[in-house]
Amino acid sequence: MANLSLIKNWHEKAKEDYFSRFVFEYMAFEAFLKKYKYTQDDIRNLANNVRERSYIQAFKNDAVYDTQWSELITSNQRLQETVTELITFLNNEPLATSNDWWGCTAYEHNQCATQGIRGVIVTETDFVNVVEFWYQVRNNLFHAGKDPDSKRDEQLVTFAYNTLSVFMEKVLIAEMEQRTMVPSSWEDFEHRFFGGQAEAQVTINNRTACANVYELLFIDDEYLPVLFRGQLIDRKYLVDKVVFELTNLYGDDDLFKKEWDRVVSYARTPEKRDIIRQYFKPRSYFPIDDEQEDD
Repeated sequence: MANLSLIKNWHEKAKEDYFSRFVFEYMAFEAFLKKYKYTQDDIRNLANNVRERSYIQAFKNDAVYDTQWSELITSNQRLQETVTELITFLNNEPLATSNDWWGCTAYEHNQCATQGIRGVIVTETDFVNVVEFWYQVRNNLFHAGKDPDSKRDEQLVTFAYNTLSVFMEKVLIAEMEQRTMVPSSWEDFEHRFFGGQAEAQVTINNRTACANVYELLFIDDEYLPVLFRGQLIDRKYLVDKVVFELTNLYGDDDLFKKEWDRVVSYARTPEKRDIIRQYFKPRSYFPIDDEQEDD
C-alpha cells in the first residue's frame, strides 16, 4: 500500500550529516518504488524476478521520469551546477563498481557488459546513470563500503543526496501529492457523494484541478490512478464504488434514475461512452441506451 506520509517522513528526516541525509532520502526513494510506483507483479512481468536491481532498471526505463529529470535540470540552476560538478568529479575519479550496470537499461546483467563506461555520468541529462549513481552509493553505504571519515566518500554521498533529494521533492513526492484524493475519509466521501462534492485532485496539463467522482470515471488513463489514504484507485475501483452506492439507494427508483443520469451525462464523447459500455452494461440493473450512445 502506498503511504505518502511514510515517504514524506523519510524525506524530512534527512536533516543531519550528509551520510544520514542520504540514508533517509534513499529510504524515501525506495518506498516510492516499492509502495507506490511498482507492484511485485509489475516487476516480475518486466524482469521475471523481484530483485532490488529490477526495480532500479524499471525506473531507469521510465521515459516520463527521464523527461522530468531533463526539465528539472533546465529549470533548476543549482541542481544543474551540482550535476556538472558531479560529472567532473566522477571523470577524475570514477565510482568503481564490480558490475557493468552503468549505462544499461536491460534487466539481465549479461546484456549490459558493453553498454556503458563504469562509474561516470556522461551529461547532465544522463538520467540512466544518475539513477545508477544513486543506487551504487546506496549499495556502498548500506554494505559498509563508505567511510564517514573519508573525504571522497563524503563528497560522493553529498552529491547523491543533493541530487536525489531535489528529484524526490520536485517530482516524485509532487506526483503523489497531486494524485491524492480528498476528502480525507470514506465517511466524508459517502456523505458528500450524491451532492456532487466528492472529488479527487488530479493534474491536467501541469495544472492541479479537482474532479467530481463521476467525472473521474471518464478521466483519461494518463491521470489514473489517483491516491486515496495510501491506496491506488483505478477506474475499475471507482466504477465498483459508484455501483455500490447506486445500488444501495433503499429502492428509491427516482433517486437512482437521477444519479444514473448524472453519471451518463459525463460520458460526452464516443470514447467515454465506450467506458459506459465496458464497465456498466454487464450489470443489468443499469439502463444503457446503446442507440443513444452511438449518436
